[in-house]
Amino acid sequence: MKLLTCSQTNHVTVVDVATPEAGPGEITVRMSACGICGTDLMKVYDADTPKPVQLGHEIVGTVADVGTGVTRFKTGQRVAVAHHAPDYGSHYTRRGSATQDPQFKSSNVSPGGFAEVIRVPADLVPHTVVPIPDHVPDLRAVFMEPLACCLRAVERVKITEGDTVLIVGVGAIGALFLPLLRDRSAVVVAADTRAERLDVAKQWGAAEGLLVGRDDVADGTKKVSGGRGADLVILTATNPATIALALASVRDGGVVMPFGVKPGMMPPVDLWQLYRREVSLVTSYSATPEGLARAMAILSRNDYALENTVSHQFSIAEAAQGFVLLHEMKASKVVVCG
Repeated sequence: MKLLTCSQTNHVTVVDVATPEAGPGEITVRMSACGICGTDLMKVYDADTPKPVQLGHEIVGTVADVGTGVTRFKTGQRVAVAHHAPDYGSHYTRRGSATQDPQFKSSNVSPGGFAEVIRVPADLVPHTVVPIPDHVPDLRAVFMEPLACCLRAVERVKITEGDTVLIVGVGAIGALFLPLLRDRSAVVVAADTRAERLDVAKQWGAAEGLLVGRDDVADGTKKVSGGRGADLVILTATNPATIALALASVRDGGVVMPFGVKPGMMPPVDLWQLYRREVSLVTSYSATPEGLARAMAILSRNDYALENTVSHQFSIAEAAQGFVLLHEMKASKVVVCG
């Protein structure tokens, strides 16, 4: 079968590998769609990431086979699959840090999401495989894992009705935050360098859209919030400029969440300013298995037509084009289709 993988920095290649079989407690899934995530881009284009490296984890498909002992799923069933599950008895998981559990970070599907057929290990099957409702299209269901990541991020910060949230960068990930915050009755301000993204953000519930380079984002955020500034700033892209923008826009006692971060990123932060103003930096890594089913329930709603944010679709054979487009920032969301 065909598999898209990365053996050399800046390049992805299609190779032929053996089709996996389902062992005891396992299932195999015939991939119909798999989204390219920002971490996939990082693995390909970051020279410090060891190669070869496995790619793809935003998986949608149909169950191809079930191993002995599997009763919850059947052949032909549509499912979405994520790639990590913790040890539920570990110190980390018992204390609410499941995504920091060593087993969580080492677990994975095989041989990757950009494959014609994917094996889901027995330790993942009960936790990361979620049935897809009939009315939810594949191109929406593919957002289950990233939406669950955003859901966990929002829940790590106390958002109450009427709070002001500034999202810096409303591409594919920023768009996922918009309806989650709308559900919490937050007042959302969107900032981006591209006007067309701001138009979409307003359609998805943003109260204000501010064009970076034209508008004063900090001033605009303060106007929306009655002069205070944002209770929460979410950075879907983190660099010295966005950190500075966040600190200028967040209220005293507010929270800055660097959500999109690359290895080696060391933006200057004035710790005295954080200390004096009691500004908190809160991070959120990945999604817990418990959030996956909740994310699918959200995607089942008609007002979550996230498939409209998919800008490009490619076959496995053509998928290298999608990586190039995303790397050059010429695409918003790319999905590889089986």
